[in-house]
Amino acid sequence: MTACVLDASALMAVIRREPGAAFVEARMAGAAMSTVNASEAVMRSVEKGFSEELVTALISVQRLELIAFDADLALAAARLRPVTRGFGLSFADRACIATAMRRGATIVTADSVWATLDLPCPVELIR
Repeated sequence: MTACVLDASALMAVIRREPGAAFVEARMAGAAMSTVNASEAVMRSVEKGFSEELVTALISVQRLELIAFDADLALAAARLRPVTRGFGLSFADRACIATAMRRGATIVTADSVWATLDLPCPVELIR
């Protein structure tokens, strides 16, 4: 099983050299990421002026396992909506949580509200 599943915010911290980047880098070996979250990380990084090639190269060099967002993950993410609705979690956030649930993995994120939720998987905050 995968040791951890990265949220887009974790990968973006590495790309942008934000606080918490070293924490994420130490957990990237053997890490996975939903294709939904990888897409979000690319989109948001490009919006901030980073190249798409930089983000995809980081994913490749770090050998992040990209997990396809299939029908089972879609249903699992949808089932999380009632639990997360009042906390402002996005569809991509629920995709990350559903991926971690499937993998029996710890979520690595910069989003501090996740640590306050009663999720069926552990959460590590990067800062």
